[in-house]
Amino acid sequence: MKKIAIIGAGYMAKIIAEEARKKKVKSICFSNDLDSVAKESVDLFCPISIFEKDKIIDVCKSENVNGVIATTELTIEIANYVAEKLGLITNPLDVMKKITNKAYVRNMTNGITGLSTPEFYLISNEKEIDRVNKFPVIVKPTQLGGKRGITVANNEDELRKAVKYAQEAIGQREQKIIVEEFLNGGNEYSVEGLSFGGKHYIIQVTEKISSGAPHCVELGHRQPANISSEMRKRIEKVLTGVFDRLQLKNGASHTEIKIIDNRIYLIEINFRPGGDHIASPLTELSTGYSYIGGAIDIALGCFEKPHIEQNKQKYAGVLFVTKQTKKYEKFFNGYENEEWMYKINHVSEELQDITHNDGFNTNYIMYCSEKGIPKGLE
Repeated sequence: MKKIAIIGAGYMAKIIAEEARKKKVKSICFSNDLDSVAKESVDLFCPISIFEKDKIIDVCKSENVNGVIATTELTIEIANYVAEKLGLITNPLDVMKKITNKAYVRNMTNGITGLSTPEFYLISNEKEIDRVNKFPVIVKPTQLGGKRGITVANNEDELRKAVKYAQEAIGQREQKIIVEEFLNGGNEYSVEGLSFGGKHYIIQVTEKISSGAPHCVELGHRQPANISSEMRKRIEKVLTGVFDRLQLKNGASHTEIKIIDNRIYLIEINFRPGGDHIASPLTELSTGYSYIGGAIDIALGCFEKPHIEQNKQKYAGVLFVTKQTKKYEKFFNGYENEEWMYKINHVSEELQDITHNDGFNTNYIMYCSEKGIPKGLE
């Protein structure tokens, strides 16, 4: 039996462990949180901090692990470090140490053919705010995910508040703040990719429903995205250039883009599976292909090129039911037996006004249909 080491023990680790079990692969995960979400799903839970890399390596050696996989931004460098030390499938470690830094990615991808880049500034503190002279802008911590610490600012006063908000999200971490030109209009998408041996495969393009300013929180996701086959080909070509420039050789990728007036802008890229139910179950529901299974196969070195028929995809989506999307609240009652209803997650009677992504602890409904987006969920 092959064995895979999962770095982290949150919701994505749970999803990976469950898929590994289907593939008859033993899963081993590491976390010093004894109440971890994934604890009951993995075959072997090791109460070791993800930052104790040498201890993780010792366990992996004793278990004869065949692959290592990351689950979040925080675990990307660690997973690649462990895999490199074990002589397993990995990416260049010097790149993985920097890849979660939005400013690094901006600088590295600037000038790629077919990719437009917003103007941006890197600041360390409020004193450097005067460098910003164009509005509106979007303010982000350079190395936080889940839309944490993000705010759109329309003037200098709002910018100062936005920088303070980002600093509060950063806390004691040592990282800077990136201030980018805010891209008005267009539509947002994420691209779910898999790479193996330097070859890249776009598995799905997801259309996002965004709250817009000030925090640009994702309120839902739909697959497949409503784009032309020509645009999909352009996206594939552009992102192949991005992945090659960033030296992504092996693993899952979740790339956020925006298309405005037929121009493709890179928002950010993550070298791990997408959260918010995108990687699983949505991508498998819409394509019939196990995206997480593919990511596991890459780590184990046994990946095969996916065969996905674009014209035979189903319509799948998740809609978070919040104060911003109150119109979907009615679907909690009386729609349980609809053939298109995949899942109802009703965790709170009081709708929340969300300021960052938390796809598992939020009210949501999930659908899957061969006929199109169900009526009322458009």
